[in-house]
Formats: sequence, structure tokens, C-alpha cells
Amino acid sequence: MLLGLFLSLRRGGDELPLIPHLDKLIHATGYAILASLAVCLFEKPGPRWRALLWVILLGGLIEIAQGLLPTGRMMEAADFAANTFGAGIGAVLFWRRNALGRIERVFSKP
Repeated sequence: MLLGLFLSLRRGGDELPLIPHLDKLIHATGYAILASLAVCLFEKPGPRWRALLWVILLGGLIEIAQGLLPTGRMMEAADFAANTFGAGIGAVLFWRRNALGRIERVFSKP
């Protein structure tokens, strides 16, 4: 998460992308990974929904920060949409997984 914050808020954004809209794919992929990790930490649906909402909120707050901080980056609604879409895809793909429960079962075997 800290790496994502650093990459999102560092100075830059002046260079033109080699592939149009590649940054949206990168946003979606990053937030899919983050959301999948977040929902895997919990067993019950309530905490999973809250974890997903926190990931989406983080994406929105980073976009706002990009618009407010003098880093040369811009706040973009399309980036926030890509973040949210990626988070949703990551949550859907890993909703039924419970990584911590699985790890506990492995280590609790006699």
C-alpha cells in the first residue's frame, strides 16, 4: 500500500504515455490486487465489504491529493473510475477466499 501511495503522489506526470490509456489499465490492475488482498483477510461479508469500501475510498483520496498537491499530477475522474472498477474485479475474483483462515488451518494441524 505504501508503494502505491508513493507511486501515486510522487512528482511526475509530464511524460506522454507510449500506449494510450495504459495508465487506466495500471490503475485497475493495482486496485484489483489491493482489493483482492483486502477481502482475503476477512471471513465474514461485513468486514469484507468494509475493506473493499476502504480501498475505493483510498483511491478517491489519492486522486484528490493529486489535484491538491504540487506534484505535477492531475486529479482525474477516469482514474478514480479505473481504481473502482479494478477494486470491484479484484473483490469479485477473491471474495470466497480466506487467506488467513487457510494459513491458520495449515499451522494448527498436529
